[in-house]
Amino acid sequence: METKALLRELAHLARLDTREIPYTDRFSFISAFVARRTETVQSISMPVAGLLVVLEGTKTVIWAGRTFYYSPGQAFALPEGAYVDVVNTPDPKTGMYRAFHLGFSSALLDMARRSWSKLAAGAVARDPTVDMTPSLCSAVLHTSQALAGERGVSPRVIDHRLLEVLLILAEAGAAPLRPDMRTCSMTDAVRAVIRQGPGRPWEVTDVARQLRTTDPTLRRNLRQEGTGFRQILAEERMRAARMLLMQGGATVAQAAQTGGYTSLSHFSKRFQSVYGHLPSELPANQGETDAA
Repeated sequence: METKALLRELAHLARLDTREIPYTDRFSFISAFVARRTETVQSISMPVAGLLVVLEGTKTVIWAGRTFYYSPGQAFALPEGAYVDVVNTPDPKTGMYRAFHLGFSSALLDMARRSWSKLAAGAVARDPTVDMTPSLCSAVLHTSQALAGERGVSPRVIDHRLLEVLLILAEAGAAPLRPDMRTCSMTDAVRAVIRQGPGRPWEVTDVARQLRTTDPTLRRNLRQEGTGFRQILAEERMRAARMLLMQGGATVAQAAQTGGYTSLSHFSKRFQSVYGHLPSELPANQGETDAA
């Protein structure tokens, strides 16, 4: 699919301004930004990772001290936690500014990190600009139509379509799989690294190396934020185990292994202390609302 065809299709999904819909990291979603006059907004914190495609008018983005300009058909991807200044300028002929936004849930990003740990381990891209290739255009359209309520599309199919978009972005080095380490908390940064593989034998040194910092600095920052490395590791392992059980098809033993436990009894006791019930009592397929 060519970019012009994508713009025509996305324009139908971006007729109205839907930016007031509350952002949430529990669900992947689509939204639209529509304006009739120039908008200047400073220090926006991106609550979720997402891909934005400019449909009409122009957009200026200032991120990490650099300025980027986008025209219709151009796109960019930003990680969760990125702080940006933006200027939305309507088209002088039509008098309209219009952009389409695809937001990725935290559960989906976790799944992508586990599946493509090497791609996720890279640093946050310095340039958020995305090349809208025919394959990416096609993937974005199919995903957006499904999220807009296309009939006969199951939640699992929607997740696969979203993962296709993320994989295309990841292979191009533009996937927003990790929070912006320059602006997010150390706690969030550590969580993002651990989510690449919660069952791995993580040590502080491993995480510090990926975050390009030292062990003492990492520990000190975590203490200042009221937590510690072992606490975060335990929380993320339990979270991953619970998500696996909710997706269905996994045994308690598999969930325990994902959580880094070798003892089923210890895993079950810990699970019950955190969530109030045994892992065997958790109904499968509860959906993303419980997973985030």
